[in-house]
Amino acid sequence: MSTRQRNGFKLAREPFTFDMVIGFLSKVPFSPPFLVILPALTVLYHKQNHPNLVLPTTPVDALAFLTSLLASEYKWVGYTWIFILLRSINRGLNRYVRNHNEWRRDPIDYTNDLIVITGGSQGIGKQIVQVLSHTKKAHIAVLDMSRPTYAAAPAGAPGILYYKTDVSNAEQVAQAHTKMREATGGRKIGALINCAGVASGDTILDVDLDSAARVWRINTFANWLTAKQFLPDMIERNHGHVVTVSSAAAFAALPSMSEYATSKAATLAFHECLAIELRTRYNAPRVRTTIVCPLKVRTALAYGLQTRSVPFFNPVLEPVQVARKVVEALDSGLSQHVVLPSIASSITSLRVAPDWLQRLVLALSNGDIAVTRQGVDDAIKHGYGKDWEGVDKQIWDRRAASINKKA
Repeated sequence: MSTRQRNGFKLAREPFTFDMVIGFLSKVPFSPPFLVILPALTVLYHKQNHPNLVLPTTPVDALAFLTSLLASEYKWVGYTWIFILLRSINRGLNRYVRNHNEWRRDPIDYTNDLIVITGGSQGIGKQIVQVLSHTKKAHIAVLDMSRPTYAAAPAGAPGILYYKTDVSNAEQVAQAHTKMREATGGRKIGALINCAGVASGDTILDVDLDSAARVWRINTFANWLTAKQFLPDMIERNHGHVVTVSSAAAFAALPSMSEYATSKAATLAFHECLAIELRTRYNAPRVRTTIVCPLKVRTALAYGLQTRSVPFFNPVLEPVQVARKVVEALDSGLSQHVVLPSIASSITSLRVAPDWLQRLVLALSNGDIAVTRQGVDDAIKHGYGKDWEGVDKQIWDRRAASINKKA
């Protein structure tokens, strides 16, 4: 992945993939303005080929003429126009419903809002911190147990606040909130990005129950703790954005991923419940909610997942690609449902697909053997779990000992 320099920090450029093509098509030829542009270009082209043609002068005649053109001589244009129309209606309805019947955007105010990011020291969270700090000069507070590895804030941007915090511990989350209020002069929370996540890679019968509980505490329970601390600021102002970084595993489970998959499925349900409650219980329809479900991302954790990938269509995602989608959601001021890469969006339909089709997709993606002892070893070699402390380290040491015993 190529990079470009900005304020002493290298911003990575995304590789050329199917997602970039889809993004261009969505913003240009398949966007609502082309519902007008496409017919207009068709008429101009037809007129050029028939110079003696007299165009209709009344709206009714013009509509009849255009309909005739698109239904006969230029059928492919007509089909394309219908596709754009249906796509625009679908996107419009989704936007209306996801944003609680609100059309107006409500983007983050980077000058005044404080953005809280859990799991911001490494991986996806680290990239979110860097993109926000170096491109938006945002006010950021990071909650994580791991030591920060992100680049320092650039000149002219607020310093990045870091609080060593176990996000599954209510007391520590509350203490971090108090400290950040003191450090920022009571600055209001404008966005909460729940990015902390862990996994282990055991079968159901072999799993260390303490490890399973830890996965659930961090991946799922922590969402309640952070919401209870930081959401009231947003509800009070009817402004803000809660971003939940989940996983494609929320839709399609793999062997030896029971703790992770179930915790991420619960995280998806948490996101959906939160969105409904903001509308029906808290009267805060302009507090946006976004769920991000990436497939495999190039982090230490993902080295334990040995799935098949085609670089152009379903590449192993770079953390910065996910980070940019999160920042785009904040900029949009709209609730989003993001599955990455785009081609993986079909995975959300697997739950209603026939059993044979679910099984076929799992087989084609190497799902049956995606998580192995070798994969977990690779994750450890790439630094996964190296910064864990206390009880968490004891759990991981038992896990490592179990791996060595089976070797």
